[in-house]
Amino acid sequence: MKKLLLFALMTGIFLACTLTTPGALPPTAEITPTPTIPVHFETNSAMPTLEVPTVATETPPAGYVNVSVYFTLANDNDITPVPVARVVPDSDNLASVIHSTLKELLKGPTDDEKTQGLISWFSSATAHSATGVMLVSDIDLTVDFTGLNTLIPNASTSAGSQMLLSQLNSTVFQFESVQTVHYTLDGDCAAFWEWLQYDCHSVTRAEWEKG
Repeated sequence: MKKLLLFALMTGIFLACTLTTPGALPPTAEITPTPTIPVHFETNSAMPTLEVPTVATETPPAGYVNVSVYFTLANDNDITPVPVARVVPDSDNLASVIHSTLKELLKGPTDDEKTQGLISWFSSATAHSATGVMLVSDIDLTVDFTGLNTLIPNASTSAGSQMLLSQLNSTVFQFESVQTVHYTLDGDCAAFWEWLQYDCHSVTRAEWEKG
């Protein structure tokens, strides 16, 4: 009995020393905060009614043309984007009009559009990321980007890449003659698609229309 009491006493002293001795516990790991990203496809919170113009309602000024850019509604389970009206310089060169339209898309939603629940990976940081647009016979489009993979690295998630691609594809395929689009990153198809966790490929209008 005395041996058991002595053993219990020694064990208690040992545990007390272990728990109170400075440095006995492992150091707390430093946690790097994850950047907040504007991706949310479902919410129980009611969002305001979308009141921004989804189609142009006024005649554009001389030398300009009405176009649409596409963003996603944050409270919509469906990531199919909705059109928002923009005005860009008109040109006989369709590639130039498409390039101007993509610049508007890459600026992201306005503050008013954000308030009404429109979201996108694109923002003022990506506004100048479309570095080249080439259109062959008005049907075969190539869009080259730079820096998108570093400016918005989290777009490589499954939901993120779907949202980004749906906005890009909807914006370029509003131009009815365009049948195929090739996306590249600094001239490299593989680099663009690897960033979004896909193999290099072209997007056809038929594929886009199927959803």
